[in-house]
Amino acid sequence: MAAGLPPISYASIIVGFISFVVTFFTFLRVFWDSLQTMYRAPKEVQQMLDNLRTELYGERAYFKNAIKQAKSKKTPAREPLEITPLSILNDSIKSMMRDFRSLEAPFLVDEEEADDLDIEKSGKVSLRGSYGRMDFRRRFIWLHTKDDFIAMANQVTRIQARRIAYETSNTLSCVREVEKHIQDLDDRIYALEEHFLGETLGDGKVYVKRRYRSR
Repeated sequence: MAAGLPPISYASIIVGFISFVVTFFTFLRVFWDSLQTMYRAPKEVQQMLDNLRTELYGERAYFKNAIKQAKSKKTPAREPLEITPLSILNDSIKSMMRDFRSLEAPFLVDEEEADDLDIEKSGKVSLRGSYGRMDFRRRFIWLHTKDDFIAMANQVTRIQARRIAYETSNTLSCVREVEKHIQDLDDRIYALEEHFLGETLGDGKVYVKRRYRSR
């Protein structure tokens, strides 16, 4: 009966077999990657979470200090322009820290140590987490949350790029202000030189010996 099958049936069989093989090997690849992720969980959890925690707390400390300095400046007109971008990025970091603590909690030894990592309650924060033994449950959780930690790390990188852009813009603004002050000082010195170098002639008028002035 197989010899009596039309050519289109043979083509369907071949396509179906190829699809099955591709699906099967895709499943094996995903299964193997999952096993590798679970096997490397002890090392990856310690490294990735410690690095992410360090970056989050570093950014939080920077924005907290930057906002405090911006508020202390005696320029109320410019205060909203300086504080608004910092506040937005600071709120993003605080939200990410809450998400981080929530994702990190299953890997900690107990819930109390998760509370000790709250930077808002204590000024002393350990940059290394106390993680429990990587049993099957924690390895399985890591398998499903690893992508969330990677996405969070990418988001921190974007915030750091925005912070660097803000610092660069702020630095350029400070340089322009310094240049303006230097120019004003030069104008005043020039005016004083004109005043003291002037001569009173017989007609009672003051004649100034002008010097060459480069701009």
